[in-house]
Amino acid sequence: MNPISLIAAAQVLAFSCTVDPPRNVIINGASATSTPIVLGGVPNQWKFDVSLRESDDEVAVTLDWPNDPITSGKALAALPEGPHDYAFVSLHPGPCLFTVTSCVTMYTLSQQADGTADILIQPSALGTDGDRSKPFQAFMTGHCTPKVDTK
Repeated sequence: MNPISLIAAAQVLAFSCTVDPPRNVIINGASATSTPIVLGGVPNQWKFDVSLRESDDEVAVTLDWPNDPITSGKALAALPEGPHDYAFVSLHPGPCLFTVTSCVTMYTLSQQADGTADILIQPSALGTDGDRSKPFQAFMTGHCTPKVDTK
């Protein structure tokens, strides 16, 4: 069955999510590790709501992140990546937490058999060195529980 058809039957998937604070990836030869990113002065608000709703032949996304600590901004339509898996991006004109001007963040949400979901969030990230920047990998992982009231 097509993932968009699954959403059409349910009309809406709505979740309350909690993610761990951001981490970065460190590559050392053939191995990789991750370490927490220390964020001085950033609100410790790692809870947000997300809903996916069928709308005009697309899967519309509503992202509601109070105090938006990573400057996620407005979510665009989701792409079904598997039978219970969705990817979407959000955009914000800035100022941004991990970039100099505009922000872009990628989300991957996978609904589990028990109705919960796992989520991976990957904001675009730049480290600055004087007047030049280098990209680095920042990510957050978390868990989402179904919202009872989808309004």
